[in-house]
Amino acid sequence: MDLFIINRYIGENVDDDLIDRETKHLQKLKQKIEERKKTHRNQKAIDTITLKHEDTEKQFECYKPLETENLKDSVENNDKEITEENKGIKRKKSTNDRVEFKVLGISDFEKKSKVQRVLPRWLSHPYSVSKNLQNLTCKVDNQLWLHSILKNTLLNEGITHFFPVQEQVIPFILNEHKLPYPLWPHDICVSAPTGSGKTLTFILPIIQILMSEIGHYIRALIVLPVQELATQVAKVCKKYCTNTGLRVALLSGSTPLHQEQQHLMKYTESSGWISEVDIVVCTAGRLVEHLQNTEGFSLRHLKFLVIDEADRIMDNIQNDWLYHMDRHIRLEHNLVTSKVPPLNWNSISDQKSLPQKLLFSATLSPDPELLEQWGLYQPKLFSAAPISDFEGEHLIKKYTTPDELIEQFVTCSAEEKPLILFHLLVEKKWDKVLCFTNSAQSAHRLTVLLNEWGKEKLKVVELSSALDRTSRESVFKKFTQSEVNVIISTDALARGIDIPECSYVISYDPPRNIKTYVHRVGRTGRAGRVGTAVTILLHNQLNMFKELLQSGEKSEIPQMEIPEEAYSHLLQGYETAILEMKKIIHTEINNKVRKSIELKRGSKKRAKKRKYGDKSIQ
Repeated sequence: MDLFIINRYIGENVDDDLIDRETKHLQKLKQKIEERKKTHRNQKAIDTITLKHEDTEKQFECYKPLETENLKDSVENNDKEITEENKGIKRKKSTNDRVEFKVLGISDFEKKSKVQRVLPRWLSHPYSVSKNLQNLTCKVDNQLWLHSILKNTLLNEGITHFFPVQEQVIPFILNEHKLPYPLWPHDICVSAPTGSGKTLTFILPIIQILMSEIGHYIRALIVLPVQELATQVAKVCKKYCTNTGLRVALLSGSTPLHQEQQHLMKYTESSGWISEVDIVVCTAGRLVEHLQNTEGFSLRHLKFLVIDEADRIMDNIQNDWLYHMDRHIRLEHNLVTSKVPPLNWNSISDQKSLPQKLLFSATLSPDPELLEQWGLYQPKLFSAAPISDFEGEHLIKKYTTPDELIEQFVTCSAEEKPLILFHLLVEKKWDKVLCFTNSAQSAHRLTVLLNEWGKEKLKVVELSSALDRTSRESVFKKFTQSEVNVIISTDALARGIDIPECSYVISYDPPRNIKTYVHRVGRTGRAGRVGTAVTILLHNQLNMFKELLQSGEKSEIPQMEIPEEAYSHLLQGYETAILEMKKIIHTEINNKVRKSIELKRGSKKRAKKRKYGDKSIQ
């Protein structure tokens, strides 16, 4: 209460002692102010701000006006009546009521600890498969587990040795079907590079197991994502079913539905509906159509369900085929769910075993959540991806490419891009080249440009989804016979299609993701043959491409150095060719517009004739 001391007025003669007391009191107040300012200047920043409910005003005293500070001091000096007990209580309360607030942003730049994913044991400890296709040691003649009919067919096709994935997976599947009742065979996932022989890996054991049984049922179903791949697999399957008595049906959009129904199911007086085939090769969309529209179509006796290019089928669900197929199998087997039941004696002995699922892909996802949708039974994984040991844990690289494949990339400017492509095709004399672009429009423009630019030097053909199956097969045949040097395509051909004797793959436009890259470069370097894959990049696309490779845990690929002098002389010819290309494209657009106008005029005339015809009748 120093500021509120009242001195009684006693007259004009002021006591000297009173003046001295007031002067000393004022000096004392000024001294306290200076001490507080000094304390505030020397206070250091701390990581946390501690607030006490009882002492909140004390922490912010330095920000109050001078009069408030003096008032506070006066109150403190005159507050002598508080007992020691009360002081203890106050201190205790302020300690317990402490609230700490974390200052945000301090640890933003600290290195975060890496979180290791925890995978199921079958995913983290796969069966390792070699991807070296040069030193083959497994001779077809020496394998006792293979039927003699299949041996003869393989030898007639010129196949004398099995590839590593075939050597390991085929005997495993055969042994799984020798297990005594009521044990079920394990489901299998195979992740191996493109061109490593995955098709024969599932065709040969299926044929060998089914050829010993007789019946008019569909016992094997092979599902593929696109018509071209289904046609290719059906052709191989029919070839190896020769002399076995097994029949194969191809169900895809290339044939009308009613024609497929006539060759698929047959009604008999004695047995009702029976199947005319043992093995069905189909696309996902056409499978749903037969499940819904084909009378008598049944998967009750199915023993094998093969999903080739499994990751793509899951990415592009056609007509929700997996749901319809699971529902059909569940109804056929009188099951409540298509998932694997609890493993006990009753569930195994009373229930008929579900079809063995065989999943194949060059880019099989290691994500357990995606694989869970298949409802796999005690699965086993065969992987050609390299496995490294890190702190006692197995780490599996996501994607891999054949050892025989040479991968490179080229960096250039946008103006130099077509010059480098022409330099590789004409001056380097690259033949049997498959070139990828990211759009059908780019593929068409590039095809016209190269044909005009390389007259009598190049024969370039565009391959797109607009062509029917007959036209595509004609292109492949000309390509094999060297009548066509280059095929320009979009990513429609990047999956699973076996293009015979493709020596080079050029990505004129960089791939959008790591899966597309793996499947693009996998069109060459197949079945042990040497191949070369080159990706042309703009300077600002290089970092994105390196990140793309890192996302698939692939090692960096070398850069191909092409000096500017090697293609600078091509500039004049390029300018001439691009002018011709623009004229051709312009003419094509005008022709399309003219045709569309004629069609509209024709439809209007027909409408008027019908209108006038109706009036005349009335």
